[in-house]
Amino acid sequence: MSDDPALRRLRPFEGLCLTSRDLLDEQTYHRSNLQRHNLYLHGHGIVQGLQVELTQKAERYLAVVQGGFGITRMGQGVLLAEAVAVPLEVPRKDGEYMLWLAHAEAPDEADVRPVFDTAEQQEARIKESCAPRLHPADEDVADGVALCRINVRLGRMVQVPLPVPRAGRQARAAESYLKPRVVEFIRVNKKVVTNLYRTATMGELGLPSTAFYASLVSSEFLLIEEGTTDRVLYRVAGSLIGYAHDFYNALPRPIERIQRFNEFVRRVNAEVPAPDQRDEVWLRWFDRFERLLQPLQKISEELEQTVEAQR
Repeated sequence: MSDDPALRRLRPFEGLCLTSRDLLDEQTYHRSNLQRHNLYLHGHGIVQGLQVELTQKAERYLAVVQGGFGITRMGQGVLLAEAVAVPLEVPRKDGEYMLWLAHAEAPDEADVRPVFDTAEQQEARIKESCAPRLHPADEDVADGVALCRINVRLGRMVQVPLPVPRAGRQARAAESYLKPRVVEFIRVNKKVVTNLYRTATMGELGLPSTAFYASLVSSEFLLIEEGTTDRVLYRVAGSLIGYAHDFYNALPRPIERIQRFNEFVRRVNAEVPAPDQRDEVWLRWFDRFERLLQPLQKISEELEQTVEAQR
């Protein structure tokens, strides 16, 4: 879309001599109006489908992108009619990359017309299409839809299960990576608290333990219904981190494995965005929230093996 917010359309009148520029401006008006509609009513990101599965055969990597529809940050709709398999070259530089479905335009060679009063011929149509492309994660592709993150290290490519922007009438949590991560955070924390209740440790805590467990249960009920928006999930995760910080910070210091985890929780809690921050800000914070799951799972497994029932 143009940086100028004012839209201009053709004003025909009798005797007006039309040029190719006039017809192009008329197309641009309608396209810009539609793109503005898409962005302000639906947002940008994946609307439907476009799931990615990264596979490896021998030393070659293949990304299978399912058919679907998305909206770019420019408001352009992008349709992938059917699944495609895209061979990926391993980048030379290690780091995190993003697979994009980029909007593309090119003259249609199937419709060539003669130029009036000359022997020249030109394509009379523009054909719109799309193509998957791999770019560094910090490189923005304004006219593309982010599909998935891929980590490259030592010549290997691994798909990173972190959320990407979603669009549509409602950003459906059931179709994103957000909801399973929040649900897993609730499940593992409930196991940790349950195991700690079997010890004398919990008897010393009182209110922090009660408030944390109550927040886990209430969040679990909130997420039962399908269709919870991603925005709600961001807020639920931010609230849970606050309760988790108060709970783990109050635990006695002899529990060293939890004390180390508590340092991570403190950092994530300190970086919770303000409620009025954009979804992009919350998404970057959610990456840090998601990284808590692995050490939290290790704590739960260790407690299962070592904690003894309170007598």
